[in-house]
Amino acid sequence: MAVWTVYLSLGLLVALNASVETRPVEKNKDCGTCASGWSAYGCRCFRFFNKHETWSRAEYKCLSYGGNLASVHNHDEYMFIQRMIRQTTHASTRTWIGGRCAEGHWIWSDGTRMTYQIWSPGEPNDHSYEYCTEMNYFNGNWNDVNCHAEKPYVCAY
Repeated sequence: MAVWTVYLSLGLLVALNASVETRPVEKNKDCGTCASGWSAYGCRCFRFFNKHETWSRAEYKCLSYGGNLASVHNHDEYMFIQRMIRQTTHASTRTWIGGRCAEGHWIWSDGTRMTYQIWSPGEPNDHSYEYCTEMNYFNGNWNDVNCHAEKPYVCAY
């Protein structure tokens, strides 16, 4: 009996660890409303902040709102985020999103898998310690950039 308890406990730990590392995008049947100043897309809420921050400082600010830097899971969602930025800046402003390179793999700061990618030609190239993702680079696509650069950012929850 004790052996089965140990195996069951280990199995639960492995399952919990896997779910934390690569959480799938979940669709909430009862999507709530977004807080004031936030825009809804699907079952998520997004907000563009036109204040320049480093990637880690922007992520910290997003966490304070109960979210993360935005993860992008399909082209329609990406177009929605681009329109939201253009409505504020009247331009395709280069903006932080939640992509980050960790040990050679690109991941989202919210823990979801990076299944949709729209890198600019030749990117990501890791030129000069470029481990963070900006959007609206060449042709509106993504670029890897030094995380200490300061840019506006998009949060999502």
